[in-house]
Amino acid sequence: MSDLTDHMIAYYVAGPANDLNIATRWYPYGELSLIIEDKFQIATRKFGMKVRAQSKAAGKEFLDMMIEKGAWATTENEFGGKMHQFQADKFQAAVKDMQARNAIILQAEAEGPEFWDKAFGELVA
Repeated sequence: MSDLTDHMIAYYVAGPANDLNIATRWYPYGELSLIIEDKFQIATRKFGMKVRAQSKAAGKEFLDMMIEKGAWATTENEFGGKMHQFQADKFQAAVKDMQARNAIILQAEAEGPEFWDKAFGELVA
């Protein structure tokens, strides 16, 4: 991961992820990836195009990490592909854990709301 995608994930986890709610149907990875990329674009749009342009990379890293943590259940379908289903309780637990442990989020909490504008500004300068 790059510093920019690390900050994007931290920003998303620190705030917008708290409100994520996805229908509990089974999704193919590609569709789920597009949904999460869109969530990152919306969450980071205020930081400009250079940040938003990294939404695909940040979204993929975030999604893969959350699948690994069990926030999306995974099953094989009859055609050999994998499908994923949102697990709200496991997702919220993973988000809370990341909020308590992520160094970027902890720094942002210590420095206040100006932290994000400053950090993203420096990362894309």
